[in-house]
Amino acid sequence: MDTRPFGSAHVATFSSTDALGSAAAQDFADAVDAELAAADEVTVILATGNSQLSFVDALHAHPEIDWSRIRVLHMDEYLGMHPDHPASFRLWMQNRIAEPFAPKAFYGMRGDHEPVAEEVDRYADLIRQLSPAICVMGIGENGHLAFNDPPADFDTRDLVRIVELDEKCRVQQVNEGHFDSLGDVPPRALSLTVHALTQPGTVLVLVPEARKAEAVHAALEGPVTPDCPASILRTKSNVRIFLDHESSSLLSDRNAK
Repeated sequence: MDTRPFGSAHVATFSSTDALGSAAAQDFADAVDAELAAADEVTVILATGNSQLSFVDALHAHPEIDWSRIRVLHMDEYLGMHPDHPASFRLWMQNRIAEPFAPKAFYGMRGDHEPVAEEVDRYADLIRQLSPAICVMGIGENGHLAFNDPPADFDTRDLVRIVELDEKCRVQQVNEGHFDSLGDVPPRALSLTVHALTQPGTVLVLVPEARKAEAVHAALEGPVTPDCPASILRTKSNVRIFLDHESSSLLSDRNAK
């Protein structure tokens, strides 16, 4: 493992995606333990998607995590998406987190609720009430955080927004096998904002695979700009970024300490 700072963030690079997931799961378990030592329960925000699979698999090796004291939020959902649709993020969370780990509560984001403004307000109120302490997320191929595509809003203090998905983001969903064609990908979604995602005291960012290498390079070695939403992570001391050999391949002097 190679570790070094990029701005205020702490970045660790691992030899494989499995090693990345195992390390992130250990850090998550440690963060949960620390929070539960001081409180009866903890609220976490978890991401969905392929970048999270090794992390979720590794969580099964941590029976010490007391899920009965953990409330779970997630980051985004396609607008109009039924919870039984195979690409639904609520379904992903139900199948991979809620059912196997049985947390105290899982709060799904209702992308198909009408009027949508009610769901925006409901989920924002949940975040305010539960005050998440831990966030685990990824970075998109276009540098997005959740569905905050470029150019992201770094200034808003809103917690949840309706967002437009750019083409690169939608193509990624097709290439990952979630939809058959670009036309099948919903053009809009509900998403936690950059502000909401980076507020928790512990933010773990998992970024495996070669297809994320350009986004990693832009986020860590390019300018801090809304045109690369993930670049904001460099300004946050509560952020730990987990890379593998492939996703870190475009960084300069990868072996520097």
